[in-house]
Amino acid sequence: MNSSGHQRRISYRLLLMILWATLLLFAVELTAGWISHSLCLLAESLHTLIDVFSTLFGLVAVASPQRTLGKEIWGHGRTEVAGALGLSAVLGFAGISLIILAVSQFETLLQTSRGAFSVTVMPALVVLISGMVALMLGAVMLAAHQTSRSARPIGSLALKLNTRHILRDAWLTGLVLLGLVAVARGHRWVDPALTLLLVASLVGSLWQMLQGQLPMLLRPTAIAPEAISQIACQVEGVIRCTRILSRGMVGRQVWIELHLALHPEFMVIANTIGERVEKSLREHYGPVRAQIWLDQSYARAMPEASTEH
Repeated sequence: MNSSGHQRRISYRLLLMILWATLLLFAVELTAGWISHSLCLLAESLHTLIDVFSTLFGLVAVASPQRTLGKEIWGHGRTEVAGALGLSAVLGFAGISLIILAVSQFETLLQTSRGAFSVTVMPALVVLISGMVALMLGAVMLAAHQTSRSARPIGSLALKLNTRHILRDAWLTGLVLLGLVAVARGHRWVDPALTLLLVASLVGSLWQMLQGQLPMLLRPTAIAPEAISQIACQVEGVIRCTRILSRGMVGRQVWIELHLALHPEFMVIANTIGERVEKSLREHYGPVRAQIWLDQSYARAMPEASTEH
């Protein structure tokens, strides 16, 4: 197995491990929040739901056969777009509902010193959630170690973005655990106050996740086809360049697919010409992975010429 395939398999397994840990934590937080009537736990479960989707998007990037190391995560299809829109709708509805309940809880506390519904936080609940959080963070820290500090680091941007996002919001989980302890000690106002804070931070967390994982939701063209064609046709031996597709973000990573028609005298060095075309594209646009084919009239494809960056 080649090095890139090995790294992709490791990245996939690590992301799958993180996915199961975050799903388990989400189920525990949602169930515990519903049973204990804790609004802040329900709000925290929404943050965990964002982590679940972040991991799912990373899995899609790593599992795609066109994305050898999960670096080319910049072009997603309709399924990922529908998932992002669905997640936004769920978070919007749930967030507004929690805000209404939290404000109602505050008003009732000010009037009667008791909540609209009693929040029951037992020590066993705090221990259980702490254990689930430790399990998830353990999986994330293992992935972070593999991507940066291990002897053979994994160059998967999808994995790095996912671990970075989860660790960035870890302080909120710690704050919720402290809030549950405060509620258990009788400070009932902490629960709705934390709920408002968590719901307000949902917008930033969702935006950061989508900005990192899905900067191009609808597969827009990264580079104008005319510009790519002009650069390719400047290489000696290229007659024309057709069926040009490009996805990505110029300066970060761009994936380009194109078909070349070569002069018959240059057919014997088709692979070399493909490498020259990709080199020229890279000089103009930075990190590029190109998949170059001969025109269909020649009835055969050129092997992919690509360089890792």
